[in-house]
Amino acid sequence: MIFKPEFLNSLDVATDFSQTNAQKFLHFNLSQELAALVKVEDIAEVLHIPRNAILPIPQMPKGVLGIYNWRDEMLWNVAIDQIIGLPLVSTSSYVSNIAVIVAQIDSQYLGLVVTQVNDIEWHELDLIQPPTAQLFPDQLLPFMQGYLSDSGTIIIDVKAIAHSLLIGNANSNLYLKT
Repeated sequence: MIFKPEFLNSLDVATDFSQTNAQKFLHFNLSQELAALVKVEDIAEVLHIPRNAILPIPQMPKGVLGIYNWRDEMLWNVAIDQIIGLPLVSTSSYVSNIAVIVAQIDSQYLGLVVTQVNDIEWHELDLIQPPTAQLFPDQLLPFMQGYLSDSGTIIIDVKAIAHSLLIGNANSNLYLKT
């Protein structure tokens, strides 16, 4: 649920979201059926690039697609769908252009390749529930900050994704841009 429904535009209500218990999220698709959110504060940029602009690097962990020249720096890119246990859709051969969410983790950056980026939405923090094993697959739980109770949309934890790549693959030569 978007925090401020369209019909509220005509009513005399406060529109200053800084005074509410709400936060901005980027809404994107992980697959045809699964939408997700990531906090806008965790994002440096959103790119739309040709699929073949990412240079594959051999012997990388599952989900690591390769590097891309971003602002004259090497940006590692991962297929977020594959990292969280979904079938690889974001870089399928029928996709010519891909969306890359450049996530900022402290002073480092990581490209999260997704199927489609939709828009930015405000959501009430009170609607965010902790993920549970009864509702979500085990392989997804470590990468979730929570989910929206009204829609079931998941909220991705970009730090958990980066951490799993670095810690789980300490010998993989995967280094984020600093």
